[in-house]
Amino acid sequence: MLFRPAVVVLVFVLTSSYLQAQGLPFNPQQMQSLGSHTGNSSPISGSVRTADDKPLKDVRVELRDAGSGVVVGSVYTNVAGYFEFPQVNRGLYEVVATAGLEEARERLEINGLPGTVNLRLAVQSRASDGRDRNSVSVAQYKVPGKARDELKKANKLIGERKFDDAMKHVENALAIYPNYADAYTMRGILKMDAHDHDGAVADLQKAIQIDGNYALAYIVMGAAKNLDGKFDDAIRALERAETLAPTSWQACFEMGKALVGKANYQEALNQLGRAQVLVPQEYPLIHLVKAHAMLALSNYSDAMSELQVYLEKEPNGPNSAQAQKMLDRARAFIEAKK
Repeated sequence: MLFRPAVVVLVFVLTSSYLQAQGLPFNPQQMQSLGSHTGNSSPISGSVRTADDKPLKDVRVELRDAGSGVVVGSVYTNVAGYFEFPQVNRGLYEVVATAGLEEARERLEINGLPGTVNLRLAVQSRASDGRDRNSVSVAQYKVPGKARDELKKANKLIGERKFDDAMKHVENALAIYPNYADAYTMRGILKMDAHDHDGAVADLQKAIQIDGNYALAYIVMGAAKNLDGKFDDAIRALERAETLAPTSWQACFEMGKALVGKANYQEALNQLGRAQVLVPQEYPLIHLVKAHAMLALSNYSDAMSELQVYLEKEPNGPNSAQAQKMLDRARAFIEAKK
């Protein structure tokens, strides 16, 4: 994928700044209350299939409280179209499957017994990623070769961390073709690195205006909104990104951060766990964000494990001192309870 080095840089910078900005104070008493659950729980499982009865993979399925409409969990279907919410408290829920513009939903009540839902979407095959190897948007076809070449040079320079030189080639690409969504997105990434948040958001909005099916623009927008602490805006952008690119680990990772910011810790862990499955190689910061969520749920033992893994992978990283403090406090709290 053209922007892989750029996105790696983006995710590193924004995660580092995000964790420092959030602070997420370690308050064991508060975390213990946040982590408490009441009532018996049961699984909800089911499948999502096409109108012609074929399984749909990578479809986002949300579990919503039927009364408030609040999303209490989300998962993605596997290759067989199957999904499961393993532990659901008693109550009335709505299960909603979304693929592109198509949606199917069904209500059911959980009363201590397993629930089953089988949904059908009015599509003939699974929704495709707006930027996968086999799908190129109309906006992409219009980009001249010279503009593409300039952006390739910029991307290579970003991989070498030569950001000023990369910006020059991005500007060249936009001078050649002013409606280049990819170039606006890359310029937004570079502006985020330069702490020009307003300029970055303006570029990302322009990219989305040009090509509303460009998943990366929504991912970067979500990351920018996370950094600004505008978690509701981040979630909206990232929901669109996940619809367009259901196998994007970056979208899941940023969604996990946004949900931590909203104190929706269990759903954050679901998203971060999915990011771990999808990421092509180990990305230590996922462990650190998971630890934040686990501490908030009073899951100190698993949080310690995540922090230990992070420190093994990043012993001298920019967040390592913070991670060590979190680990020491979690260990002290467990010892005090013995």
